[in-house]
Amino acid sequence: MYSLFRKEINQFFGSLIGYLVIAVFLLSTGLFLWAFNGNYNIPDSGYATLDGLFSMAPWVYLFLIPAVTMRMFADEKRTGTLQLLLTRPLSSFQLVGAKYLAALVVVALSLLPTLLYFFSVYQLGNPVGSIDTGATWGSYLGLFFLAAIYLSIGLFASSLTDNQIVAFILSLFLSFFWYTGFDFVAGLPIPSGVAETLSSLGINRHYESVSRGVLDSRDLYYFLVMVGLFLLLTQISLFWKRYSKKQAISRLGIYVVAATFAAILMTNHFFRIDFTAEKRFTLAEQTREIMEEVDQPAIVNVYLKGDMLPAGFRKLAGAVKEKLLDMKVYAGVPVHVQFIDPYQDVKPSQRKGYFDSLIDEGLKPTDLRIKTDQGTSTRLIFPSAVIRLHGREVVVNFLQNDPSLPAEENLNRSTELLEYQFARAFRVLMQHKKQKVAFLTGHHELSKWQVKDFSNALSENYDVVRITPDDLLAAPDSFRAVIVAGPGKAFPERDKFVLDQYAMKGGRLMWLIDPVQVSMDSLSEGMMTLAFSRNLNLQDQLFHYGVRLNHDLMQDVQCRMIPVNTALTGQPPKFTPAPWYFSPLLMPSQNSPVGKNLNRLIADFVSSLELVSENQDVKKTVLLTSSAYARTTETPMEVSLDMINQPPARELFTQHYIPVGVLVEGKFSSVFKNRMLSELHLPAGLKPRYESPQTKMMVFSDGHLIANKVHETPKGVQILPLGYDRYAKQTFGNKAFFVNAVQYLCDDSGLMELRTRTVKLRLLDKVKLREEKLKWQLLNLLVPVLFILLFGVVFNFIRRKRYAH
Repeated sequence: MYSLFRKEINQFFGSLIGYLVIAVFLLSTGLFLWAFNGNYNIPDSGYATLDGLFSMAPWVYLFLIPAVTMRMFADEKRTGTLQLLLTRPLSSFQLVGAKYLAALVVVALSLLPTLLYFFSVYQLGNPVGSIDTGATWGSYLGLFFLAAIYLSIGLFASSLTDNQIVAFILSLFLSFFWYTGFDFVAGLPIPSGVAETLSSLGINRHYESVSRGVLDSRDLYYFLVMVGLFLLLTQISLFWKRYSKKQAISRLGIYVVAATFAAILMTNHFFRIDFTAEKRFTLAEQTREIMEEVDQPAIVNVYLKGDMLPAGFRKLAGAVKEKLLDMKVYAGVPVHVQFIDPYQDVKPSQRKGYFDSLIDEGLKPTDLRIKTDQGTSTRLIFPSAVIRLHGREVVVNFLQNDPSLPAEENLNRSTELLEYQFARAFRVLMQHKKQKVAFLTGHHELSKWQVKDFSNALSENYDVVRITPDDLLAAPDSFRAVIVAGPGKAFPERDKFVLDQYAMKGGRLMWLIDPVQVSMDSLSEGMMTLAFSRNLNLQDQLFHYGVRLNHDLMQDVQCRMIPVNTALTGQPPKFTPAPWYFSPLLMPSQNSPVGKNLNRLIADFVSSLELVSENQDVKKTVLLTSSAYARTTETPMEVSLDMINQPPARELFTQHYIPVGVLVEGKFSSVFKNRMLSELHLPAGLKPRYESPQTKMMVFSDGHLIANKVHETPKGVQILPLGYDRYAKQTFGNKAFFVNAVQYLCDDSGLMELRTRTVKLRLLDKVKLREEKLKWQLLNLLVPVLFILLFGVVFNFIRRKRYAH
């Protein structure tokens, strides 16, 4: 067997055709990766990854591997040496195995020069070495498995004919069909179960998983079984005369039945190895549990597709596809994923109406300026998906857009949140009854119009109601969370007791309190107003829970810009943006699942707060802060727009990250413990609780953080989006932050923790690439080819020297 193996190696590398085949493979691969414009080009993508190589390899291998295997048996048949081989003391397994291993070594050697691509991307990374090494080696492993199947198909094709050209074409056709043909057939209008089975027979489905750097035992089993199947077919083809037809069919049938039985056993018993640095393809336990509960086939339509997508959005689309592929693994029923190009889905004359219907459905488009050969064009894309299950649908918008961050960072943040967004969407679709979230009323809280946009956002997942303290006292278990939003009137002790007992029974509270009162009407009319303390009779209660609200006002260098008339008297108005330090842009904590990857929040007249109490059973987490350059001023104080003309000295803003929002979670004791309750006139038979189970609440020192702007018009009430600044024409992160906050309060499954997952942004060094691009292109185009030529010279020199005597 070893002598036959050596013969095949010597025969391949002893001919010019062998080197020509490998050189063409390396040159074509290098051109697509480093020179030609397109989706595979590494420098143009801007990312430190070899994804282009592993995406292109299946198609390049369709030509390389048939060229390697076409002569292995066909040439033996043509020259008559096959009969001589069959008379040697070799079993059919040894004969086929020797040629197969020789071909495998040849392909492995052809891959060796591509390690230069890895070295180049490693050196071009920003910083150097930013490429995900583990994922790359895992992807190379997938490439090796792909070559293994193609080689077994090529050997089988070569065993069927004595013509090398016919063997090449037959191998190419069979490999192409096995790679993508099953997916094509599965896409036809056939039952979903049949389509799923057919798709699982194709190479593409299994290679896609492994090429990312994830080794699934079922994919490994598939590759081994398919290699074994085609090697068995090769043996039967070569030794057809030695076997009766019944024996051949029997051997093949036993193999197929045994392989099928083992595959069925492995359906629910498998393991996965994630080679990526951040384990980004390893789903959290919460996600796996949600997908295991999916009891009906689901349809996921992703609208992020198109030939003109920039590299960053192509990478995001790839991440979406990969995440859905991982989630499908754990679903007990089929999850059908379809990528749709909105520009190709309808005729050009119908696009506007089609796009409008997508927007009405809840998909959020974004405008992109794309450079083409004809110039620059604007294109509308939809980085969104629609998931349908149980006759309902949920829209998932991927793009997290913070205007203060570069595009690459925003796209990376979008990638980090994919698992959370999809898992939450599936859980919402499987909910049979919505939980109730209540706004407390009776103390001049924000009106229903002021919280209209926030309520609409919550209503997608919750039943939003407005209640009085008596409603809460009568049925505290009916409400999952209660929001106290911007009260303007002092709380009676009885109402405080109702809220306290709600917390003692495990209820979730969100407090949005204004410790200082400022008249916005006076300011809007250009008048001076007075900022003074507001007594809501809540200080003692919040202090007992671990939070103290300060009666001050915060000023921040990072603030809203407002238009100020800077024209001289008698001249036409001239408005110039000026900083209004009393409207800070608050920073959500990036270490919390509530605020991670969110834009800043816009606010007006915010106070500071402090964490107090040393209760070891209560954990406190800061959720929202000022910037690193802020200050607080004591009240009462005068406030007017004239302060813009006399701003405080920059040196006064010395306070860093002043807390304005906190999460407090744990076991609380009642504020009314050891107090007389007779004057509260409570219902007869009510038994107060003085210790709470594990629960949580949030406190914010601005009651209007969830308030949208309301305008009275002749046509009715006009509601502006929450967080929208009409001067900057920008929507800040208020709505997303507080929707997350409510979800965190209501969630006990740990699903919100998925928002803390981190994916490292791996970019190429643009400066180095711009200055040294030609050097790296020539290096990766010429050196691999020169390496093979040098190998050929050395190999043949040693071979001739050995056999010269």
